[in-house]
Amino acid sequence: MINFRKVHRNFTFNLKLRYKLSLVYMAVIIVPIIVVGEYSYQKSEGFMIKEAESSLEKELNQVTEDINYKLDLSRKESDALFNNKQLRTVLMTDFSQDIQGLNEAYIDVIDPTFYDLRLIQPSADIMIYTTNQSLLSGNRNIASIDEIADNPNYKKLLNDEIQFSWLPTSSMIKVNQNSELGYFTLSEKAGSTDKQYEKILTFSRSINSYNGSLLGIADMYIPVKMLDDVFKNLKLSEESAGIYIDERRQVLTSFGQGSIADSSINAVLSISSRFGTIKDQDHILVYGKTPLNHGTILISYPKSYITDQIASIRKITRLTIVLSIVLVTIISFLLANLITKRLDKLMDKIKHIRDTGNTDITFNTPGHDEVADIGKLLNTMIARINKLTEKQLEAEVAKKAMEMEILQAQINPHFLYNSLSSMKWAVNTPKYKDLDGVIDSLVRFYRLSLNKGKETIRVQDELQLIREYVNVQKFTYDANYKVEWDIDEQVADCTCMKLILQPFVENAILHGLNPKKTGGLLRIAAYLEGSSIFFIIDDNGLGFDARTLNTIASSELQQLYKGFGIENSRKRIKLAYGDQYDVTIKSRPGEGTRVIIEIPAADPATFKKQSSQI
Repeated sequence: MINFRKVHRNFTFNLKLRYKLSLVYMAVIIVPIIVVGEYSYQKSEGFMIKEAESSLEKELNQVTEDINYKLDLSRKESDALFNNKQLRTVLMTDFSQDIQGLNEAYIDVIDPTFYDLRLIQPSADIMIYTTNQSLLSGNRNIASIDEIADNPNYKKLLNDEIQFSWLPTSSMIKVNQNSELGYFTLSEKAGSTDKQYEKILTFSRSINSYNGSLLGIADMYIPVKMLDDVFKNLKLSEESAGIYIDERRQVLTSFGQGSIADSSINAVLSISSRFGTIKDQDHILVYGKTPLNHGTILISYPKSYITDQIASIRKITRLTIVLSIVLVTIISFLLANLITKRLDKLMDKIKHIRDTGNTDITFNTPGHDEVADIGKLLNTMIARINKLTEKQLEAEVAKKAMEMEILQAQINPHFLYNSLSSMKWAVNTPKYKDLDGVIDSLVRFYRLSLNKGKETIRVQDELQLIREYVNVQKFTYDANYKVEWDIDEQVADCTCMKLILQPFVENAILHGLNPKKTGGLLRIAAYLEGSSIFFIIDDNGLGFDARTLNTIASSELQQLYKGFGIENSRKRIKLAYGDQYDVTIKSRPGEGTRVIIEIPAADPATFKKQSSQI
């Protein structure tokens, strides 16, 4: 059972003010939106069904009239033949002994008559089956009546029981002769290889003499394709189906992917009205009749298509409701936030100080109410915290700068002591004559290392400094080891701390290569990888077991690689670049030692700015 008192207490005391206001706004607006949306959907459903029926009926009425018009053209053609007195005279005249008269009859009467009739329906064709055998001169539009004497479709016309009739559809050969289209029965020989079969609707009419005797039968051929072109104007769904049947229930043409049940066809044929609509559970059946040939057009339209459209409307309606709810929710929160904005800023300020300790941002609260007073008190507290933080930061910066200076001062005397000691012993050797070059190298070394008092140096100058140092060391110890350089040109103009390599090169020479006596090799490489510069110092000297470097407390090895110069260099790197940059030492007894130094790849301007902040 719901404890309404507890719910009310949680809403009143525990829920934030902005949420309380938002819920009130949403309750007032969302309920009417849902009611109006559902009501609109119900109205839209009924409207869609009525609109679909009305649209189908209008389209079908138009199509029916178009087809009836095309059929009527054939009737007019037959009327023109029937009422043509010259043609009737020709059909009654015997040209058996008058070849010239026959030619004149074709030139003056028959051919012009057919030409004029083709202008009415260019896609149609005409055939006259005549009882006058003297007219048969090979013209494709004139044939003997004997050709249809045994055809049951012409029986009533031949017996003079009817004057005209729509014959069943048939397939005929369509041939292009002399730039004119003509139709031949399948039994006839078409005089052209350019032929194709077409389904033809035939309107047939008898032509009688003045005394009523039969002169011939005129057939007007209408390609069913011409009717199909009319049906293409119908805007139907893929599941719709349509047929056009004649009075014999023969299908003249069909369209669409669906089918129409025989029961539906029987129901339409039993209705006398020319246009109408029949509905069942799954379909809407719209029909129209063409009285000229007693044909009937039926279109079956699935209700599922309409329901799918209605479903789309439902989705749109519900989507609109959801979007409206979202919009109302956003507006509600915006209004609530506008009301509680100053309180939120005060809370955010306090949380910011609590989480980050950053108090650089001040806040001015407008107004003179309690919220404004809290903001003013908070600003006073922030100002005091900032002063204390600034004093602490200045002390830490001064401490770091002093530590850097002490480390730098330790490195330079250490190297100078080693160099002068080596040169002192060299004075008493036969190599005294080469001492000038060594002194020049030492001078260049110190000129580069002093670097006009700057803490940073270009990588190419740092490498030159090492070259001078190696020259001094090789002279001092009369060493015969080889030195190889592998320098990536991309790092030449980058910057680094001066004397970053010297302590490691010194250890490689003194403790790795010099004791080896012969076959020594020192390799110094520098290359760019990603956003880091890697310096590699390789020697093939005595080497050591690198695993003991951190385990033997007082070994000679630790004195070498954790001694004065090496350790100070590692501290300088971490102090200048951060803890993510370090020195890696790898070695194996008898195989030499590799030192890898990683620093960030910074251009001179960037590193100069960084160094000024240390």
